[in-house]
Amino acid sequence: MKDDRVDPNQRGRDAEHFAAAYLRRQGYRILETNVRFAGGEIDVVADDHGILVFVEVRARKAGRFGGAEESINATKRRRILQAAESYLQQHEEAAARPARIDVVAVQLDGSGRPTAAAVIKNALEET
Repeated sequence: MKDDRVDPNQRGRDAEHFAAAYLRRQGYRILETNVRFAGGEIDVVADDHGILVFVEVRARKAGRFGGAEESINATKRRRILQAAESYLQQHEEAAARPARIDVVAVQLDGSGRPTAAAVIKNALEET
């Protein structure tokens, strides 16, 4: 019997590729993917009409423990912010640009494959 489940690492990679393709269709220009820093990672760095955007990709199966965007806890939020700050420190030209953090929520089917996405702009902005 064949197992159609996708391993978690592959599921993450598939969700990130799906999210990048979705962002391109929305008019974003992808600059970098999987940028790693000590203590964090930026899934996608993109340009959205002159705004530097750090994108966190969150994937979840529908109806499981809330939406993907709701899975960002305080620790994950700090890591995302630290990674964005590290990126800006290492890329002086980027530090002068307006920037924001978006989340792309990727919905997975029952087998763990991406089926839909939605972007939440300024997802970590404090209200």
